[in-house]
Amino acid sequence: MIDGAPLVGSAPAFFRDPLGVIEAGRRTHGPLFGLRLGPMRAAVILDPARANAMLDLPESTLAVRPVYQWVKPMFGEVMQAAPYADYLAQRAALVPALRGAHLGGYLRVMADEAAAWTAGLGATGTFDAVRDLERLSMNIALRLFLGADIQARLGARVRSLFLDVAAGMEVFLPANFPAPRLLRRNRARRKLFALLRPEIQAVRADPDPERYGFFAHLVAASDTGTAGPAFDDETVIGLILILVYAAYESSAAQLAWVLILLLQHPRWLATVTAEVETGLPEKLGGTTTAELHRLENLGRCITEAQRIRPATSMLTRRAVADVPLGSYTVPRGWTLFFCPPVTHRDPETFPDPDAFDPDRFDPQRDPAGRAAAALLNLGAGSHACLGGRFAETEMKLTLAVLLRQYTVDLVEPDPRPAGGVGIARPAAPCPVRYRLRTAEKGRTHDAGSSADHDRVHR
Repeated sequence: MIDGAPLVGSAPAFFRDPLGVIEAGRRTHGPLFGLRLGPMRAAVILDPARANAMLDLPESTLAVRPVYQWVKPMFGEVMQAAPYADYLAQRAALVPALRGAHLGGYLRVMADEAAAWTAGLGATGTFDAVRDLERLSMNIALRLFLGADIQARLGARVRSLFLDVAAGMEVFLPANFPAPRLLRRNRARRKLFALLRPEIQAVRADPDPERYGFFAHLVAASDTGTAGPAFDDETVIGLILILVYAAYESSAAQLAWVLILLLQHPRWLATVTAEVETGLPEKLGGTTTAELHRLENLGRCITEAQRIRPATSMLTRRAVADVPLGSYTVPRGWTLFFCPPVTHRDPETFPDPDAFDPDRFDPQRDPAGRAAAALLNLGAGSHACLGGRFAETEMKLTLAVLLRQYTVDLVEPDPRPAGGVGIARPAAPCPVRYRLRTAEKGRTHDAGSSADHDRVHR
């Protein structure tokens, strides 16, 4: 156990800097240790193989619902906050939104929204890799999941209310705690649900996916029972909003880190820029998923960014039975923490772990796929992230649109993580300089004279 203060244990330090506490525990105790957070007892599992095996345990052993109740005051009793049987039904209903034919149909919208963003940049200037990419991801999510019609009529209002709800994400405080941001969250949630309830009737009257996006599919599937048990209107709204939340929070943060790491490593930036110029059609709105899949260098850069700067900073479970763990037992009622940013730098699994080395995921270098299999950022088991392919698709298309048009570089060479609990995004503002590449058409990105960073600072 990590030593802590009487009564509160490591809670004050953990709430300020959870990764710092976990890294300190690893240095002192290795990849398995315990800590006290006030009355809570927690086990921290950092070994990649053991962590993946633990995350694959059934809900009857390690439960998600008790530690995901923070979802409920934001979006209702949906996904991980729902009873497990309901969660499975809801998850199955959302699979089409993020995979298969729906995903292929999203490419034009993603490319159009990215092109609209770059069209507003002008010839030279700076943009914020955090806030600008969050706005872009929000626009894509609203248009795909709520539809172009609702986005056109209600987009500004939905966005404003949604941001107040998102800002009220709170893991530790009770839902009724009278903090100002939590009170704003509760008011915004009520208004947001009230705004969208009448839209369900409009979707039922005209279930056109061109107008109402995945919203139309989910309403129709629920009404006809093809998505499993019928969902009430509150659940339908909550499921759509949690899709928007995941796309806005996780995808944007990970995209920002991919861009930052590429800009810190000009050789890889030049390789990726050349690849998107030659590997995709001139009109990116006509891109296919097969063409995106063939961008192997960009794919490996995205995977390496997910290793070295994962947007998911912590995965949490609750032991609902005693859990054997080597020569130890995690007692029933304890919390378990899995920490991708620390686990992904395990030197035995990822040699030279602080180096940005996308080729560690090259099948010729790692034919068994051992490195990719050890990553935790998308979870594992029945709670594995549904949106991994969606996020990768959005990242590839956004970067293709940006890098084809602009030469880009960081204003500050070493952006830092924002810190705190939750999604691990870069600290804002994170300015990126850009210059239109019209005069450079047909040439690869100018890598400049700066050398790659040999290491990425933790």
